[in-house]
Amino acid sequence: MPHFDVFLFNKKGVKKNMVLELENGDGILESIKSAMIDNNVSEVKIEGAEGVCDEIFINYFERSQYKSSNLKNARVILASGNYKLSYGELYGTMKIVTGEKPPMQGTVVRGKAKDGFKITLSFVELVDMPAK
Repeated sequence: MPHFDVFLFNKKGVKKNMVLELENGDGILESIKSAMIDNNVSEVKIEGAEGVCDEIFINYFERSQYKSSNLKNARVILASGNYKLSYGELYGTMKIVTGEKPPMQGTVVRGKAKDGFKITLSFVELVDMPAK
């Protein structure tokens, strides 16, 4: 019979939330990266965002054309996405929907927040299970 290296994984995942409240001029993606580094989290899911962005640059499709827009004073009403931190670099995407008329939706390339802009992140923390 072949030899197998086996070990017991005695941890369970606990979902936790982190809310970032940004100030005037704070970079959105830079703030997410910094929060992940400060809290030693390697992967987050964006649960939502709300508030006004001073400036936000997004990519999107309109019909069959790939377009970009630089929005000023845009109110974000929905956000979703995932980010991973690997070797100090942020990988992933954040999609937003604005409350403008007409609403815009797209993938965030970069952006600066205004006071009170909030981003809700969730992550899974592995904790030891009690011994039986």
